[in-house]
Amino acid sequence: MNRINNKLIIYLTLVFTLVTSCKDLDELNINPNGVDPETADLNLLLPTIETEIGRSVVSLGFGDIAGVMQHTQKDGWSGGHNDYDWDNQDHNWSGYYGILRNNDEFYQKAVEGNLEFHQGVALVMKSYAFGLITDLWGDAPYSEALKAEEGPEYFKPVYDDQVEIYTGILNDLETANTLLSKGPASYSNINPTQDLIYGGDPAKWRKFANSLALRYYMRLSVKDPGMAESGISRITSDPDTYPLILSAADDANISFVGSSPADSWPSNTVFDTSPSGSYMRVKLCATFVDVLQNLNDPRLGVWANKIGIPLVLVAGTLPYLIQVVGTGVLGLVLEV
Repeated sequence: MNRINNKLIIYLTLVFTLVTSCKDLDELNINPNGVDPETADLNLLLPTIETEIGRSVVSLGFGDIAGVMQHTQKDGWSGGHNDYDWDNQDHNWSGYYGILRNNDEFYQKAVEGNLEFHQGVALVMKSYAFGLITDLWGDAPYSEALKAEEGPEYFKPVYDDQVEIYTGILNDLETANTLLSKGPASYSNINPTQDLIYGGDPAKWRKFANSLALRYYMRLSVKDPGMAESGISRITSDPDTYPLILSAADDANISFVGSSPADSWPSNTVFDTSPSGSYMRVKLCATFVDVLQNLNDPRLGVWANKIGIPLVLVAGTLPYLIQVVGTGVLGLVLEV
């Protein structure tokens, strides 16, 4: 009798498991206390998209790829930065595609609501993110990317050739230029406080779109010079149709809030005053500095301060420490 009861319990458990497992996961994961995604204001997505792309760009310029490109080097630190190591598992494109998924949701909502300003912004951000991906990795999922919800045939999207990705980006930026060509009064549901880059100004977003287009035509100039020349000529010869960023006031920038380490510049002196921290350790690489000095490039003085007390090379065989007269500071003298 006990054996029969046990079998019945196991049978009922299996049936219950099968029934519950067939429920739509979307229904199971709905937060009853949250905002309905169907009615949520798409403007609330924009700050996340913008700041995450901004953080990614800073991470590139300040992180290990700056070491790989020999723009910077870390004083006294080893590892990927100083060893020019880009080919490791810490550097992948999953974060970029995560941003693109949010941006795709933003775009789809804009299309559903017939919100042309938001559509244009979404296409610009999509172009920027995919541009970073193909700049860094070359061929990548593009045409079949961001379509997993359409079916399992898109679970493993194909890799598109880099030239196809750039071409798709340029088509999107052309569309964005048209969508953003109207006056502010022609658009609806713009929330300036949620647009951290341009405060809801369509004219500035339009300049950003066309300036990015020039960047990607330049990327194509070696492989397809005819296409690049035609595109660049079309944009630069018609400033009324293709306005560009010509002033620093129109740059696509987001300022760090600076109220905590998480929202501050990586080497912010308020939160990183340790002698072994990033502010003291990250230096411009000689290969970069030498080129700028040879070109008398004025940006060198903007990017870095001159060394107050440089190392001195003297004849000999052994390094030793000396005290710099009048400063009380110990400096390393290298004997060669």
